[in-house]
Amino acid sequence: MKISARDLDHLSLTLTDPEGAASRLQQLGFNLTPEGVEPRCICFQPDQDDVPNYIELMQGDPTGVSLAMNVAELEGEERTHSWETEDGYEVDAGVIVGESDGPLPWFPVRQEIPDAFMEPEWIVHPNGALGMMAVHAVADDPREVAKALKASWRATVEEIFDGCMLVKTGSVELLVWAPLAWQIEYKALEVMAPKALPVVVGVTIAVERARPLQGLLGANNVPFALAEGDRVLVAAEQAGGLMIEFLPQA
Repeated sequence: MKISARDLDHLSLTLTDPEGAASRLQQLGFNLTPEGVEPRCICFQPDQDDVPNYIELMQGDPTGVSLAMNVAELEGEERTHSWETEDGYEVDAGVIVGESDGPLPWFPVRQEIPDAFMEPEWIVHPNGALGMMAVHAVADDPREVAKALKASWRATVEEIFDGCMLVKTGSVELLVWAPLAWQIEYKALEVMAPKALPVVVGVTIAVERARPLQGLLGANNVPFALAEGDRVLVAAEQAGGLMIEFLPQA
């Protein structure tokens, strides 16, 4: 499938226990959309008014992580849901979802009501999170995966260094790592390369400052590691299934 991707719209996590994952993510200082309505979402302030920036938690089997790529025009399944804010205001959301493709699991989406993912009470987080900057994947052959996605999305591709390819369609970057490069870069967490490849393994989240975040994680007894550049790393086991890299902006 070939599309003209405008940006990475959101990450879609299919889990056996999304509410359990939501609880762990709240311990990391994230606000989520109200419980009781699927999907539960972690929303951020986007760069574009019509392209959201969020992570959704869905229940299903098989489990996994997919990339949702934003397009301007799309025919497909319409998914609608509504949440209620703390003030009792009903927020409706509508997303057109296309067919899935590979080699990394991905699908195109068109947002009918992008403002639904930009409510002020959902995009302000106790941990100071500002936005999803990058998604990390591991593949046996990063160059081949990047080449395939470039053709599918009309993306730009760059080799950052040996073992890491950058795929870019908008403000959110996709970094495709070779297993060894991934383990070296995130050795502070002693990460292991997944057996089934290629697969999405983590995200980079921009945060205001590192010190308050460390204090919050410590108060909630969440283990974390520190890396070069004041980065704060939380292992997938503590974050609902994805490694989270917090990147301070100040």
